[in-house]
Amino acid sequence: MTVFLMIIAAVVAALIALFQYSYIGASINTKKKPWFALLRFLTVFCILSLFIAPRFNSKTYESVLPQLVIMVDDSKSIDYLEASSSVQKDLKYLLENDELISKFEIQTFQFSDRVELLDSLHFNKTETDLGKAILEPQELFKNRNKAVVLLTDGNQTAGNSYAYSERDDKTSLYALIYGDTTQYPDLQITNINVNRYSYLNNEFPVEVFISHQGTENTTRSFKVTQGKNTLYQQTFSFDANKSSAVASFNLTSTSVGTQAMTATIEPLSEEKNTKNNHSSFAVEVIDQQTNILILSDQLHPDIGTLKKAIESNQQRKVTFKNTSDFYDLNDYNLVIMFGVSAAFEKAYTQKEQLNKNTWIITGPDPDLVYLNAKHSSFQIETDEEYDEVQPILNDSYATFNLEKLDFDDYPPVSVPFGAVIFNTNANVLFYKQIGTIATRQPLWFTYETGDSKHAVTLVNGLWRWRAQSFLSNKDFKNFDDLIGSQIQYLASNKKRNRLEVTYETFYYQNKSIVINAQYLDKNYEFEDNGILNMTLSNKKNKEVITRPFVLSGNSYKVDLSGLINGDYTFIVQVENDQLSRSGLFSILEYDIEKQQASASDAGMKKALGNSNVMYQGQVDQLIARLNSDPLLQTVERANVKQSSLIDWKYLLGVILLLLGIEWFLRKYNGLV
Repeated sequence: MTVFLMIIAAVVAALIALFQYSYIGASINTKKKPWFALLRFLTVFCILSLFIAPRFNSKTYESVLPQLVIMVDDSKSIDYLEASSSVQKDLKYLLENDELISKFEIQTFQFSDRVELLDSLHFNKTETDLGKAILEPQELFKNRNKAVVLLTDGNQTAGNSYAYSERDDKTSLYALIYGDTTQYPDLQITNINVNRYSYLNNEFPVEVFISHQGTENTTRSFKVTQGKNTLYQQTFSFDANKSSAVASFNLTSTSVGTQAMTATIEPLSEEKNTKNNHSSFAVEVIDQQTNILILSDQLHPDIGTLKKAIESNQQRKVTFKNTSDFYDLNDYNLVIMFGVSAAFEKAYTQKEQLNKNTWIITGPDPDLVYLNAKHSSFQIETDEEYDEVQPILNDSYATFNLEKLDFDDYPPVSVPFGAVIFNTNANVLFYKQIGTIATRQPLWFTYETGDSKHAVTLVNGLWRWRAQSFLSNKDFKNFDDLIGSQIQYLASNKKRNRLEVTYETFYYQNKSIVINAQYLDKNYEFEDNGILNMTLSNKKNKEVITRPFVLSGNSYKVDLSGLINGDYTFIVQVENDQLSRSGLFSILEYDIEKQQASASDAGMKKALGNSNVMYQGQVDQLIARLNSDPLLQTVERANVKQSSLIDWKYLLGVILLLLGIEWFLRKYNGLV
């Protein structure tokens, strides 16, 4: 095709040159015209060549080695099974093996609950996700022939079961199992189900799952203790046919605060691992619920959405009322007014008398004239039209922390068309995005007047956002946390502080422990230049630890993961500012990696096949299998590179040169 176009370009250039120098359509001729015509032909041909841009393909070949992806288990269970030195020794042997180095392109990773490039092994990670260790290398190198080799004890404590992991046709999977795979008699507490919160003097349910491994008949005592007090006790019998039991019972909340307890099953006489015979759990006991009133005369899915989101935290209770019903706002910590109209006059009267915090949600058909008459802090331009808008999160919003929340691509909702005019200092949580146009018009904002706090949400269709939260994350947490943060801010009459610390009253040792803080300047704007430090004291051993906060988005955070279990008091201080906050929390012992009595090869055999599972001391057998695997052969790969036949820069220079020569000759001959 390119050759054909070049031929056409040559013909066109020749015709133009012959016509312009009177070889076509004229009888007069001179000896000098052929030189001019040749120059013009070359010039036009070069110009047309620029448009055609002829290209050609060049093909080269290269040898592509198969990949050897070594995945090393960096969890605590490797150390508990006394296999850490063997893993490191075998890893070094594999990486220094000349046969493997010459045949494979070797990649190394370490894994626990996540996969990372291999840096240094410490065998101190608290969870193991073997499913990720199998699937992520396949996704990362999906276009290459490869062998994925797992150096692990075969015990999984997090994620989806790896035994049913898929394998693509470019991947061979192998495993070296470390530790003793002998199954010893064992009793263990595998799971505890308990609510996080309870109310003072109320009963709360507890469910404890106990697993038995062994063939002999045995009877063992189970009990729940708090300190030296035994709260519950029961006896269970096990044999070869009964391998599990469930203890279901109720306990009573007798004091406010974090109540830590320990569930224990009496160990077997010949049991090798007794660390999994006890497990700690806790309940936070509170003395009252936060009561919230939703006041509306409408039936709307947004109201049900609000109720579900608010009551996802058991500390909160929602009550519905119509404006015509009897209600006393003094019975509630917060009133949510949905779809405000003149029927809300009684509610506004009580609100002013009691100085109540409010949350206004416009809903599908608000009376904006009435709304404007009742609020001097803001005004909404009245218009019968509505916009379909998406939310844009204000990253500078400092009233409460939204760092972990994500609202990208949330579906559009219906909002009043008119602009909002503020007559007070308001904090905008979301701005409007109309189509692809981002605006600075507020969609959701908060403000304070005197000692009261208020929020306004110009939205009809909140249910769409909660549904999107589930579609994106397989749960409602993203949306429910947003509503929870708004409720927490509005339901408290506590004066806003320049330094706020957000933390839980207790954490489990195997989970991430991150505490957030917000530091505001004297104008209550977020201050991103602060230096915050947390000083912790362990109540039992009196150890004092100081950790700095790190700026992250519009908040500060400190990671306390790795602290030993126990009760801690803390003080957060701001350098060069007389601000501090104190508190206390508990870290409960829970090391799931200690629950494993031995290594496990059953899942590996199911996922990889018996022949691809080898054991500690069989690294040479693994190397032999890798070398004989027909999938893991060097392949020749062709690379096709398309190059331009003519460099346009040089061609442009030639065109300018030809035009210059032609002009000079025409000038010399008096033709210009």
